[in-house]
Amino acid sequence: MSRTVCCQAASTSRRAAVGATLLPGLLWAAQPALALIPDEEDEELVEKAKANRRQRLAEQRTTTNEFLSSEGLTNKKLDPVQRAVYTLAKSGSQIESSDLAGAASTLSDSSWVDAFGKASQELSSTEQARSSAADLLSGLGSLRSSASQGDLKATKRQYVAVVSALQSWASSAGVAASLKGL
Repeated sequence: MSRTVCCQAASTSRRAAVGATLLPGLLWAAQPALALIPDEEDEELVEKAKANRRQRLAEQRTTTNEFLSSEGLTNKKLDPVQRAVYTLAKSGSQIESSDLAGAASTLSDSSWVDAFGKASQELSSTEQARSSAADLLSGLGSLRSSASQGDLKATKRQYVAVVSALQSWASSAGVAASLKGL
């Protein structure tokens, strides 16, 4: 039995000795790889690729703007309308969760209402669209007022009326298909 213990100790020390001699070589071989993609080394080629990418993006923007112009719309004209849709959606979720203070805060920023009013005047080419825009703007004022007063029932009722007026205006102005989240 003592011989088994002695052999085990000797074999462990032999293993340790072999591991100790091989360890530095393994650690040296396991250094992190510093492989480079060949194009990354050539600064001129990288700059050329970046310039090509910028040119393609500019061409895509031009194509998009030409299409929107041919349809009678531009991104700048729709931006305030899209912002109004997002703001109303955010306030709608706050109203749904009975957070009238949050909804009043969201609706209290008059810059988006003013910008929407200007955009709706520009985009409204028919009398029906102008009338719908006027109804929508007065509804927005009532919605803001009822939310700030804390009347949940009136705010919900007014919100439904405003969203309906927005959909009506967007259809009569011909921009409903161009808006996201409507």
